[in-house]
Amino acid sequence: MSELSARGECRTRQLAQQFQLSEMTVRRDLAELETRGLLRRVHGGAVMLNRDVEYARRLELASAQKQQVGRAATRLLKSGQTVYLDAGTTACEMARAIGQGLPQVTHLNIVTHGISIATELAGRTPYHLQLIGGEVYQNALSTVGPVALAQIADLKIDLFFMGAGGVDATQGWSNSNHVEAVIKRAVIARSKSVCAICDSAKWGQQSFAPILPLAGLRRWIVDRGLAREGVEAARVAAITLTYAEDL
Repeated sequence: MSELSARGECRTRQLAQQFQLSEMTVRRDLAELETRGLLRRVHGGAVMLNRDVEYARRLELASAQKQQVGRAATRLLKSGQTVYLDAGTTACEMARAIGQGLPQVTHLNIVTHGISIATELAGRTPYHLQLIGGEVYQNALSTVGPVALAQIADLKIDLFFMGAGGVDATQGWSNSNHVEAVIKRAVIARSKSVCAICDSAKWGQQSFAPILPLAGLRRWIVDRGLAREGVEAARVAAITLTYAEDL
């Protein structure tokens, strides 16, 4: 439970190696903890019930892959677009890449409910920046709630760069908390196109709150560490995989 409490999630194989146990023993222990209401089992491991990993901690997880994906996502930006950047850590890496300069993009409208995203961009780019208002959700450093939803309802977005806490063929795209998932669904409803920006470590994980089915979007920027099962599931769902290393 200490590992799960620190990270918000754990993998069966990693626990077996760490504690020198068989994977069958780990799965049995996780099943017992699930019956006691302490966690929820997912494919390959377990997650805390309605538990977010703190933002600063998430920045450390798979940071190299997140940087790759974030930088690659900027290659989809075009002058004149209105784009929405999610509040996640991969979107933060994308914002940092935008802040370093995009010579090919002269004007752009950027909208976000991510406080850290706005901080990365404010005063560092020539682009128009809009931060959605609302209640501050501490674990994600984002704005949520009725005020945020009302502002999003008035938007017309060309491209939404969406992050997720997990993705698999069964649950689709999911997030670790309900309030963020509600915001994501509202943005999707106002967007012409949605592009997932999720590193390969997210594959096979089910987070607490569903966002949309796997086939609910058409493009996913990911690193080449994506498991073969993820590649095949994306093919079946008619998702175009764009590998960050190729952009």
